[in-house]
Amino acid sequence: MDTPVPEDRLHVVVGVIADSRGRLLIQQRRPGTPKAGQWEFPGGKVEPGESPGFALARELEEELGIEDAVSTPLAKIRHDYDHARVWLDTRLVTSFHGQARGREGQSVAWVHVEEILWFDVLEAVHPILAAYKRTSRRKEEDGSGGSRTG
Repeated sequence: MDTPVPEDRLHVVVGVIADSRGRLLIQQRRPGTPKAGQWEFPGGKVEPGESPGFALARELEEELGIEDAVSTPLAKIRHDYDHARVWLDTRLVTSFHGQARGREGQSVAWVHVEEILWFDVLEAVHPILAAYKRTSRRKEEDGSGGSRTG
C-alpha cells in the first residue's frame, strides 16, 4: 500500500543511481537555488497526476540526460528545511541509458558511498544514504543484485 503524501508537504522524488562500479551519482545545487552549492541526489517535484517513477524518469532526463530510467521504491522520508517541508519519495534506479551530465549547469559526480560525506551535502542525504546502505546490505546477504547500464 502506498503512503499518501501529507498535505503540508511538498512531494519530491529523489533517485539513488549506482553505476556498474558501485558509485552513486550526486549533483551540486545551482547558484540562485535554496542551499546553493550543496550536494544532493538528483530528483525534483512530482507534478499533479504523475507517479513517482514517472516523475523521477522525467526529472533525470531533464536534469541529467539520463533516459529510460527504471526505479523501485527505497524509502519515504519527511524532512524540514528552513525553506520547505518536503516528503521525499526516494527511489533506487535499477536501470537507465545514457551518460549523466549537468544539463542545467549543475556539477555532477560519481562517488563511492564512503566518499559522499566528504562533500557538503544537504541534510536529507543522510537518511537517504542510510536507507540505501540497509537495502545494499540486504541484497548482499541474500545474494541478489541488480543490473545497471550507463
